[in-house]
Amino acid sequence: MVMTRDVSAAVTCHHCEGAPCLEICPVNAITRENGSIQVNEQTCIGCKLCGIACPFGAIHPSGTSIAGVAGTMVSTPTFPKSLSPLLQWEIGVYTCAVKCDLCSYDPEGGPHCVPACPTNALTYVVDEGLSEQVKDRRIEAAVNQGAVQAALSELRKEAQQ
Repeated sequence: MVMTRDVSAAVTCHHCEGAPCLEICPVNAITRENGSIQVNEQTCIGCKLCGIACPFGAIHPSGTSIAGVAGTMVSTPTFPKSLSPLLQWEIGVYTCAVKCDLCSYDPEGGPHCVPACPTNALTYVVDEGLSEQVKDRRIEAAVNQGAVQAALSELRKEAQQ
C-alpha cells in the first residue's frame, strides 16, 4: 500500500505475461507457477535486480536486522524517507525479494486483499470467466453507444427544425 497525504493505492504484482523480474533474475529464484509469479526466498541472493526491473514497483527487498534477533542490543538504523528501499542496506542483514504470491499458501481462499479492500477496488480475475466478462462488457458498450447515437439523431432533428 502506498499512502500519501492525498492518495492511497494498492501496489500489486500484475503477474505479467512476459515478467521482467522473472527474466532478469540471475539465479532463477523467480518462477511462474499456476499463472502467478512466485519468488523462492531460499534461492534469492538479494541482488534487487527484480525490484529494479518491475514496472509496477511491486517487488520489495526485505530482511531482518540483527536488532530483530533476541538477545542483541543493536538498534535498527533509520533511513531518510527519501532513500529508496532498493538503495537501503545494512551490514549483516540478508535481503531477499518479497512480492505478492496471490496468497499461494491458501489455494481455497485466494488472495486475501480482495475481500479486505474497503472500497472494493480490487478484483481477482481468472481466465475462465474473463472472455465471457469481456463479451458482456462489449455488448453493454454497444447498446449504450446505440442509445447515444439515437439521442444525438433526435437532437439533430430538433436543431434542424
